[in-house]
Amino acid sequence: MLASPTSGRLAGLTAALLVGTLAMSPGAQAAEPPQNFALVGSGWGHGVGLSQWGAYGMAKEGMDATAIVSHYFANTEVAATQDDMDIRVGVLIQVPGAQVRSEVLEAGGGAVEVTVGQNVVVGGPADVFSFTPGEGFVSVQRSIGGVVTDLGSASSATVRWAGTRTPGTATGSATLLNVTGPKARFNTPGHRYRYGYFDMVPVATSSGPRLNVVNSLRVHDEYLYGISEVSNSWPAAALQAQVIAARSYALSKVKHGIRKPCACNLDDGDGPYSDQFFTGWGKASSAMGNMWVDAVNATHVSETTALAVLYAGVPISAFYTASTGGMTQASKDAWGGALPFAVSVDDHWSLIPQNSNASWTVNVPQARMAEVFGLPDVGSLSITERYISGAVKKFRATASDGTAKEISGTELLARLKLKSPYVNTVNGEAGVPVVVPVAAPGAPVTMTVSMNIGPTTTPKEGASLKFRGQVAPATKGLQVDRQMLVDGVWKTVATKLTKTNGSYSFKIKKSVPAGAVYNYRVVVLQNGEVVAQSAESVVTVLPRK
Repeated sequence: MLASPTSGRLAGLTAALLVGTLAMSPGAQAAEPPQNFALVGSGWGHGVGLSQWGAYGMAKEGMDATAIVSHYFANTEVAATQDDMDIRVGVLIQVPGAQVRSEVLEAGGGAVEVTVGQNVVVGGPADVFSFTPGEGFVSVQRSIGGVVTDLGSASSATVRWAGTRTPGTATGSATLLNVTGPKARFNTPGHRYRYGYFDMVPVATSSGPRLNVVNSLRVHDEYLYGISEVSNSWPAAALQAQVIAARSYALSKVKHGIRKPCACNLDDGDGPYSDQFFTGWGKASSAMGNMWVDAVNATHVSETTALAVLYAGVPISAFYTASTGGMTQASKDAWGGALPFAVSVDDHWSLIPQNSNASWTVNVPQARMAEVFGLPDVGSLSITERYISGAVKKFRATASDGTAKEISGTELLARLKLKSPYVNTVNGEAGVPVVVPVAAPGAPVTMTVSMNIGPTTTPKEGASLKFRGQVAPATKGLQVDRQMLVDGVWKTVATKLTKTNGSYSFKIKKSVPAGAVYNYRVVVLQNGEVVAQSAESVVTVLPRK
C-alpha cells in the first residue's frame, strides 16, 4: 500500500518532534566527537615476505638460516645459485652533478683512474673530479690545488680505483672512492665505496639533463658486503637469512635487466625504487661489521655460487619487512598481485620485547582524521574488515551528522604515515578482532610446522621432490608424518624424526604419473598426540615434454 502525501508529512512531523524531544533530554544528548584517535598497532613495514625481527626470534630458538627463509617464502627451495655476475646499483639518480675523490685505505693505495672518451687520467687523493651532465654527454673537470683542468666530454665517464678487481691503470693497494652529490661534502660519513667501478651516465629528464651515478660490482660478495638492513649484532642465523633474501632479491633484479631512468638494476634504497639499503664500505667498516661479512661468506657454496631462494628454479624477488602484527601479509592483499611464495604465514616471533615496534601508538587529532576521510568531523572510527594476517583492510568513519565513509587500510597507512597496516585498536576498540598466533602467559606453548616443497610444485614426470620444514619451537625427536589425501582421507606415507634444530626432510625420488594431482601436508606428533599441522599444498605432475 502506498502512503498518502498527508501520512508522509505527519510521519515527518512526528519524527522531527521526537528528535527535538531527544535533543532536549540531558541523558540523550549526542556525544561530542573525540578530540583525538589513538591508533595502537604492531610492526614496521609492508608485512610481506621475510620478517626481520621474526628471523631474529627464530634464530634465538635455534633455527638455521635455511629453515628461516623457507618458512617465510612458501613453496620455495634454498639452493646454490650462480651469483658471480655484476649488478648495477644506482647510488645517485638523476642529480645535477657529482664529485669523486680517492682515499687511502691501506699503505700504497689512493690511485684513481677517470676515463672520458679516449682520455684516461690517473690521479690521487689530492684530486677532485667533477662530473656535469649535458644533452647526451657528461663533462669532466679535474681540480688539484685550486687549479681546474677540463678533461673533455663523452657519452659517459668511468671511474676506477686501486685495490679492486678491475683497477685499470690505477695500480696500488686498497683504496676507497668517496662519491658525493651536488649538496654533500666529502668530510661527512658514508658515501664511500670499496669495490667495483662507477659509471657516470647522462639522462634526459623533464627538468633538463641529469646524471646517474652507478656502482657496478659483484653480487656474490662485493654488493652483499654493503647491504645494511639489520644489526651486525644479531644471531648468525638471522644475519645469514637476511643475506640469502638480499641475494635472491638482487638476482631477480639482474634477471629483469637495466632500468633506463637510472641506468641501473636497482637503487641503493634511497629511491626512487626503494630497493635494498646499500651503504658500500659503511656496512663492513661499522661496529661488528665483520659479523655481517662472515654471514655473507657463510652462505657461499663455491667461488661463483651461493645460497638463494628459488621458485621453480629461479631466484625470487624476496621481499622483506622489519616486523608484523603476528602474521605476514600475502602479496595479493598488500599490493594486489598474487605470488605463490608470498603468502600469509605465522610470524609470532616478531612480537618479542626486543622489538621496539612490537607495539606502537599514534594519536591523530580530530581535524586531521576528518581531513583524511573528507568529513566535517569524525564522531566514530572503526575497523570493519581485516585480512587473514590481521592487517586492516577497511576503516569506516562516521560523522556526527550520520554521514559515513570507508577507506582502505593501505590508504590510511599512506595518509597518516603509519608504521604498518597492523592497527589493532582505535580508541581501545578492536572492531574486527585481531587473532595473533601466540600463546597467552601460562598457557601451553603452541607448536607450528612449516612445509616447503621444492624445487617446484609442478614437477615433470620422473623428477624428484623434496619436502623440507621445521618445527617451532625447535625440538629434537618429534615424529613428522608426511600425509597424502587419498579418496578424501589423509594417509601417512612416510615418517621422519626432527633434528636438533627442529628440521625434517623427505624425498620423493620420482614424480609419477604425468597428470597426477596430489594433496600433501605434514603432521607433527609428540607422545602420540598431534601438536602441529602444516598448511596443505598441491603438487601437479607435468608431462616430460
